[in-house]
Amino acid sequence: MSESDGILYTRGTVDFYKTYPGMYVPSPVRVTAYDQDSSLEGLCEEILGLTKMNWNNTQLDGRLPITLECASKIGDIMKYVDSKERPQVSYSFYM
Repeated sequence: MSESDGILYTRGTVDFYKTYPGMYVPSPVRVTAYDQDSSLEGLCEEILGLTKMNWNNTQLDGRLPITLECASKIGDIMKYVDSKERPQVSYSFYM
C-alpha cells in the first residue's frame, strides 16, 4: 500500500499438498512499520516466519505470529486468575 504500510497474507496454498488446507477465506494481516531499521518487505518476511513456528499443534500455518498468538492464549488463561492470587510468571508454565 505504501513504503511503511502493507498487508500480509500469512495463510495460503501449501505446496506439499498442492491445495489450500483451510475451510475459510484467507484474511491478511495489516503491517505498519514505524521507525524501522529494515524494509517493510524484510519485516513481513520475519512475521511470516513467526507464523510457522507453533510446533505445539499440527496446523502448518497460523494467521498471527506465534508471539502474539501465545500472548493471546495466556491472556485467556489469566482472566480466570483471582485478583488475590499471584499468577505464575514463568513462560514455560503456560506451554
